[in-house]
Amino acid sequence: MKVIKYIFLLCLCWACRQDEPGFMVKGKIEGYPGTKLFVREMIPDNKMWMNDTLEVVNGEFVYTGKVESPRLIYFIPENFQGRYELFLENSSIGLKVKYGIPEPPEINGSKSHDEFRMLKRKSAGLLCGYNSYRNRLSEAMKTDQGLYVRLADSSEIWSARLLSFLKEQPDYARSEVLPYFAQEWIKAEDIGNMEAFLSGLTGPARTSVYTRYCERSLQQEKRVLPGKEAYNFTLQDTTGRKYCLSDYRGQYVLLEFSASWCGWCKLEIPYLKRVHELTHNKKLAMFTVNLDKERKLWVEDVAKENLPWPVISDLQAFDGELTRQYNVSGIPVIFLIDPEGKIVTNKLRGEQMIEYISRLMEIPSDTTTEKR
Repeated sequence: MKVIKYIFLLCLCWACRQDEPGFMVKGKIEGYPGTKLFVREMIPDNKMWMNDTLEVVNGEFVYTGKVESPRLIYFIPENFQGRYELFLENSSIGLKVKYGIPEPPEINGSKSHDEFRMLKRKSAGLLCGYNSYRNRLSEAMKTDQGLYVRLADSSEIWSARLLSFLKEQPDYARSEVLPYFAQEWIKAEDIGNMEAFLSGLTGPARTSVYTRYCERSLQQEKRVLPGKEAYNFTLQDTTGRKYCLSDYRGQYVLLEFSASWCGWCKLEIPYLKRVHELTHNKKLAMFTVNLDKERKLWVEDVAKENLPWPVISDLQAFDGELTRQYNVSGIPVIFLIDPEGKIVTNKLRGEQMIEYISRLMEIPSDTTTEKR
């Protein structure tokens, strides 16, 4: 009898879920010459270039379905000229726009989109200042290491401003839209601010697709905190020689993640070479992990750069276990691992890297300032 009741309850729950309302978007694009419209969901880890294709008849289209939580989507014309954004939720939504005119569409029926639009408007001034700061930081990285270090010191100030904006919103705790902005603005490596944002969420905000991504990213970032055990790996160079991290216990290991196509990584090479020169008779091993997927690109890059330390790879790019374990989603990233196999840091760059390694290895300061 208990089994029958259990099956009945399961069926009832399934039926209830089937009755949950989905979404229906009725759209009108005045003057649209095409017959198709592509849909892309702007959610983390979406590896599909397009998630759906809609038929457009006389400029009109209908998009139906169901989403587990609100999310940003783009409607993209078949000629890829422009896009129309909508924060989609399970409701009846109307969309109207004139093709070829750079104005946002008129949208009604989506409370999530109303909130999204309001937040974009309220944050415009803050983001203008933040983007200006990021541009200056990016330019300084290429041209002025001293200025870059000084600007980087302001990153925590900007992070605090962005977090304050999010938490000051009236419906912060239950909003399913604010987590979208959080995953855009707050880096997982900024553990304190990310935890501060997530800790105040309740109800539907806890299950947002963006909240879950932030939580996953936070846990991944905690795996590579200083003092954590470095993931052991065995990789090979282009000749087939294998290198195992655990074989280098008893000495420091500098582990750079790079790729043939990464311009920012190439900017680090002079600094890495200087580290190699300064530590060639010290207990420090250096490796570059190439994140190309094609062996040809890897081999050509090794020949071109001719680095005096091993360049190893699993040819899995960002899809392999190595990048997952080291939480590498962008490059360059440079890890330092201590003689006990523990992570010291993953934030080494440029001149700061040379100074850090020099202090650690007790290299006299006059040898670190030679002209490069």
